[in-house]
Amino acid sequence: MAQPSPKLQQIAKDFQQIATMAGFLNSAFDAPQLRLLFTLYARVTVRDEVEGQAILPQLQTWCDRLSVNLREASSSAVLPPQVNYAPPQLLPNGEAWYVVATMTFNTKVTENSYQRVRSAVLAAYQAAAALREKGLPE
Repeated sequence: MAQPSPKLQQIAKDFQQIATMAGFLNSAFDAPQLRLLFTLYARVTVRDEVEGQAILPQLQTWCDRLSVNLREASSSAVLPPQVNYAPPQLLPNGEAWYVVATMTFNTKVTENSYQRVRSAVLAAYQAAAALREKGLPE
């Protein structure tokens, strides 16, 4: 198997760094492409289990919007994400509860086509980081 180009290796590192904002990334080189499988965590902290249950429809709407944005911004290079929702869970310290949506999506990029995907993925991870810090937008 041929070694990936230095540029493709750098692209993989760039995507790894982006993914650390709110999830992680699995990748594989398939010259001349880089296969990427992203996991993004959309997490919202709530006061109690009841509020967590009540916020699930809003979180689903947020995830649907993010999925559409990923597809549009990447010119459909990112395949439709799969989203799983966890029931409200108590934080380990017992001070609050949280609700998590786990979004997985994948794509392939080449040395020449990664910029559009990078911009879409970066925006998605930034949105997830903002969600974690500020909660759902009104």
